[in-house]
Amino acid sequence: MTQPAPRHRPSASLQHQLVWLLLSVVGMFGAGIGLSLWFSLESSREDQQRFIQHEAEQTRTGVMRQLEYYRKLLDNSARDPGLVDLMRNGTIEPKQQWARSRQLLLPEILGVALVDSHGNVLGDAGALRIGPACRQDMKRADALTDGRPRVHREIIGAEHVDLLAPVRDARGDLLGGVFLSVRLTQFQRVLDDSIQPGHAAVLVDAHEKTIVGRGEISGHVREIHLPVADTDWTLIVQTPVQWLTRSGWRQVMAGLLTLGAVLGVLIVAMVRLRHTMLRDIVSTVDALTALAHDEPVPTIVPHYVEFEAVAADINMIALHLQEQRARLAHLSLTDPLTGLPNRRAFETHFPLAQGLAERQHAVALVMLDIDHFKGVNDRYGHGVGDQVLLALAQSLKALTRRADLAARLAGDEFAVLLSGLDAAGVTAWYQRLSDHFRSELNAFGLELDTGLSAGQTWLGSAASDTLNAALARADRALYRAKARGRGQLAQDTAPGEDVTE
Repeated sequence: MTQPAPRHRPSASLQHQLVWLLLSVVGMFGAGIGLSLWFSLESSREDQQRFIQHEAEQTRTGVMRQLEYYRKLLDNSARDPGLVDLMRNGTIEPKQQWARSRQLLLPEILGVALVDSHGNVLGDAGALRIGPACRQDMKRADALTDGRPRVHREIIGAEHVDLLAPVRDARGDLLGGVFLSVRLTQFQRVLDDSIQPGHAAVLVDAHEKTIVGRGEISGHVREIHLPVADTDWTLIVQTPVQWLTRSGWRQVMAGLLTLGAVLGVLIVAMVRLRHTMLRDIVSTVDALTALAHDEPVPTIVPHYVEFEAVAADINMIALHLQEQRARLAHLSLTDPLTGLPNRRAFETHFPLAQGLAERQHAVALVMLDIDHFKGVNDRYGHGVGDQVLLALAQSLKALTRRADLAARLAGDEFAVLLSGLDAAGVTAWYQRLSDHFRSELNAFGLELDTGLSAGQTWLGSAASDTLNAALARADRALYRAKARGRGQLAQDTAPGEDVTE
């Protein structure tokens, strides 16, 4: 902490009337500008929040209406007596013809098919444009009853979302289902029509993978997250932060111009006085002007008794502002729930780690994900979910060294940079972390069936190995760990391999 300058005992005095005039005029105008700026900022923030909330809700409504349209189309088809009779008594050929005829009626539909109660396509899957990933989803045990849309982006130009509705007879017995693949361009059109220029929106699934998106914003943004009903999707809408509206800027500029005019008059008056009498006045005005313009404030050393208290207050305000800026800078780099560095801090630290890798030091990037975290939130509530996140944060704080960095990127997604470890060392560290995490859960009194899945990669020795490339490799490794059964570490490459992409 910066210490204020030692108190200096003044040795002379000015006329009381002049001192009070200066302090009163400058103080009133400074306070007026401060209040005007504060009110303008609050008004601008509230207006922006209302606008983005309205925009996000409208966009979500459009997405839900699009889904509801195709769901009703499926439900109406599934309840059609003719289709029920076809499913009960018809052969494969008329069932394929039925699907083909519906496909030709709707150009935005990629594929249509009838399936049996076991999820098998009734007809030629290729002719009906039903891909392997879609057929695999149909064979899930809950495929005909789940009702949630499934997104597939494996084939460029054929990105789509799958919907499936059960077909039942009059007794309620399951006969099969009606399958529909809708091109993602239908949902992309909703975002294109709803999102204002200069704004951005993205529709993501439960794994925070992008379904469709529009625009991209850098710098300070304001975000709204809205869940989409009857899906595991989330709509994220962003707008750039505008600190002040045009009217707010006019008010601030008017205040600054007025303050400038008043200061100009005072300066003219001070020039007419002796230089030795004006030192304290000039230093005080300079400090107040710096405060009004949010500039570094020079320490005031008073020469006259009357200015001692004023100088001490201004010095204290300047010190307080300096400390506030330092606290705000720290908060901007810290996750408020866990106390760990946030994504911004991780991005700031990454070039240092990359510099070590370029100098042939082994630096591992580990992506961590809490298994079944969404289920914990759904079953026990977000309060328990927050305790699980805190347990993992405590474990990371305990098992990372000064040279390492552990950060919470988003949700239950954490990233760790480990230096000086080989592959076996990273594996041992992951095992210690998993054990410590379970111990922390027990300390919180949480008996949960969860663990940690991890994906690890090595930072490349070339400067072309970017943050996004490294995160993408680690994310792929994490996906493999989850695909192999969760609760394990998957390593992407060995140290020293060429990982540039």
